[in-house]
Order: sequence, then C-alpha cells, then structure tokens
Amino acid sequence: MKRALIILCVVVATSSWAVAEKRPPGSRGIFSPTTPTPAPNIMIHTLLLSPFEAVEVARDEVADRNGWGPVRPGYDLSTVEVDQLDEFYGVDLRQLCRYSLEVYPDANPDSGIFYYRPQNFALKFEPPDFFLSIEYKAGNAGGENVLMQAQLTPGADQADRKILKALLKAYLKERDQQVTNPNLLPLPVTYEADFQFQHWNIQEVTVNGVDPDTGEIQITLSADVPAKELVTSTLGNTNGLTGWVDLKPIIIDPDRQNFTEPLRLVAGIRLPDALGGPSPRWRPPTSGAQAEFTNEWPFEMRLEYLAYLIEDDGALRLRGWRLGETTLGPGDTARLSILQLNSELSSDDVVTALYLGDLQRDDKAVRRVVERCTSGVGSLPVKDILIVALDPEALFAQYNIYKVVVEVRSAHFDPDGREVVSHSYDIDGSEETVRTDQLHLWEDAGDLYHFRIAVVTRDGAVHADRVWCAPDVSVPDQILIGSKLVEEALAQ
Repeated sequence: MKRALIILCVVVATSSWAVAEKRPPGSRGIFSPTTPTPAPNIMIHTLLLSPFEAVEVARDEVADRNGWGPVRPGYDLSTVEVDQLDEFYGVDLRQLCRYSLEVYPDANPDSGIFYYRPQNFALKFEPPDFFLSIEYKAGNAGGENVLMQAQLTPGADQADRKILKALLKAYLKERDQQVTNPNLLPLPVTYEADFQFQHWNIQEVTVNGVDPDTGEIQITLSADVPAKELVTSTLGNTNGLTGWVDLKPIIIDPDRQNFTEPLRLVAGIRLPDALGGPSPRWRPPTSGAQAEFTNEWPFEMRLEYLAYLIEDDGALRLRGWRLGETTLGPGDTARLSILQLNSELSSDDVVTALYLGDLQRDDKAVRRVVERCTSGVGSLPVKDILIVALDPEALFAQYNIYKVVVEVRSAHFDPDGREVVSHSYDIDGSEETVRTDQLHLWEDAGDLYHFRIAVVTRDGAVHADRVWCAPDVSVPDQILIGSKLVEEALAQ
C-alpha cells in the first residue's frame, strides 16, 4: 500500500460555541464559512435503570445463555499480533477500542461467553449536549443547596464490540482454542463511585442510574456553593475531577465463579475528554468523491491519523495515513478525496476505521461549557453594594474635597471564597452612586464586607481612616458617604 501524507481541506464554521476568527498553525486547506451549529442544551439521561433493576437484567442475561459467571485470569487482547507499518508503531490498540482489552471467559466453557468491561469513565458528550447539570435548590445559602448530576460513560458503542470480537477471535486462533462464535456480554457488576471529596463540603456521591448494556452511570452529589465552585473550576484542569468507579461482580453461580473481587477503574470529569464523546469514525461519502469529518466539540481538535483495522484470513493488519496534524476548530469540517485513499478501506473485511488525534484545552471554552450547563437551572447568587455620596456637591465644597476613595474588602469577591479581595472606588462628586464589583453569596451574608475611606483634599493632603467599618445593619447594601465619615477620616 502506498504510504502518503493526506492533505485535508478544512472548512471553517462559525458555531454557537465559539467563533473561529483565524486558523491555528496546524491547519491546512481552503477556508469558507458554513452554517452555525445549534446551541447546546443541558441534558441528563433519565431512562437509566435503577441499580437494583440493572442487577436483575445482568443476572438474567447470563443465565439465559447458560453462563455460570466470569472467571479470572482474563485474556489480554493487547497481546494479539497485529501487522503494523513502521509509521504506525506509535498507535496503540487501546486507541482503537474504548473498552478494556482484557476480557474474561465464563466458568462454563461450553457457553462461549466472554465478558467485557469499560476501560475508563468520562463525562458524556452527545453533540451538542454535555450530560452535566448544576442546579441551585431553594433554601439556606450556607447549606448543601447545590445539586450536581453527571452521566459518566465508557464512550464505547457497537463498533467497539466488533473490534473486541475481532481481537478475541485472533487471540483464540493464536492459541488454538476452538470457539466458533464467541458471545460477548457486559461484565455483570454493580457500580460504586468515589471521588474523594473529604477536603470539600461534599459528603457522598450516589450512583442513581445504570445502563447495564453500555456501562453508563449517572452520579449525583450535593454540595454547598463554595464546593460547587471548586468542582466546576477543577473541570478545566489537565486531570479534571478524578475519582474511581468500583465494579463489584454480581455472583451468578457461587460454586463456579471465581471472579468475586471488585475492580477499580479511573473516572474523570474533565473538559475536554474525547472519551466521553462520539468516536471519530471514518464515514465514506454518501455521494461524490469527498469524505467529510466535522468537529462537533466546542474545543479545537487535532487530527494525526486516519487508521483502519482489517481482517486478513484470520490475522489482523493496521493501516492508514498521516494527516499532517490538521487542526479543526469547533464546527469545522475536514474533507479529503477518496481518490487519495486505498480502495481496501471500503472492504467488508475492515473491522474499524477512525481518525486519531486529541482535543485541545482552552480555558475560555471550558467556562462557556460550565455556564451553559448551569444556565436555566439557577446560578450562583450575587449582589453588588451601592456607594452613595450624600449631597455630594455640598459635601465636597464644605470640606474642600478633591475625591473620596472607598476601599471595600470581602472574601465574597472571590467566587471560591479562598481569599479576601479588596477593591477601591473613587468618588469625585460628579455622580451620587457607584456600584461595587459583584459579591458572591456562597454562604449566609452576616458581615458580607468591610470598608474604610480616605479623603483627598484639594491641597493634596490624604486623610485615611485606618479602621475597617462593618455595614450598617439598617442599610447593609449601601455605604453612605456623609459628613460623619468624612470628619472621622479628616481627624486621622
């Protein structure tokens, strides 16, 4: 097969997530605007089974196929011999399949059952929706009044099962094990999530929905507002919010099944995480001679390979092309001529064909996603304080004032409440009212802020009050600048 660098034509889209103003250095091709993609919505899957129902479904599915339950050790399918070209030695089989490449035989060898499991878990993204919801509940702002729900997915689909089955057949053939038609079933387990929130005001993470077929789970946590702010600010970090999902085997036949100890898998809630979204499969053109691939993520995507796995008389080969690290912005479409590709790609023997690459982190895009997932279900309560000069023209003339500087300090200027922040505001007499920056009400307001003033007279002298004042209980949302405060500052 001829190996070549395939050049993609990239069509730039102006999407509702982000505006592609210019192309990054890795992009190639001719650019022209396309139709904007629709705005994303908040979405949480509500059709999952309860954990109890999922247990019954899994147990019945195994029993109906004469299974006795999984046994260990499993089969490591990553050891299967796959013929690769030199330039594909950097491509791992785990990049092709989102399920774990370790499968487990059933205790009954005549059943032909083999069990698969997730590799990891990630926040689900089904374009244009992230399965994340942040809702503020009514009640005391100092309590656990933020409800957060997230749906975690292994990111796998039927195509991943097809890959597993091809690898399993090759594995069995290499070891002369005669299984005519191996039957793949999801590993029968229950799920428990653990995100280690002991340093935050989050007591428990609950698994309240399970899809036994896909392995998707829905988790719920309740938090106070500072903890919620910590959680959402962590989503955009490199590792995001990292925890575990424990898979606890369901016992089918206690006398024969030896797989009884739980497995601990990594679960990450981070933005972006390609595992949580649709697999970037190759799609042949429905008409014409150009294939298209559109980046449906609200983040830039860099494509490195178009790779395919093909069966060849029971053996497997990995083939494909380099794509020159083409970068697609949100909504951008890459096009390539099928005349540049090997006709083998359209063969029925191809197990899978997909684009390989990664998503690029972007702090602004992360903030937009979090705002979208929070909008419509409430937002962090905020307020600002009014600084009011009482009869400013007369006040400034009486005391020969050039300006008054009001310094306000509060931990509530910081959405996370991790540090006390100070802001200063100038009152020059030209307007009666000045608004402070927003204060985030992540707990009961009490002494929400403190303030002090400095008076600058027209001769250049500065008279600063060193004492911090609490807000007046009768008008807590206003700082009233009158003769009393001015005289106290002038006395300093």
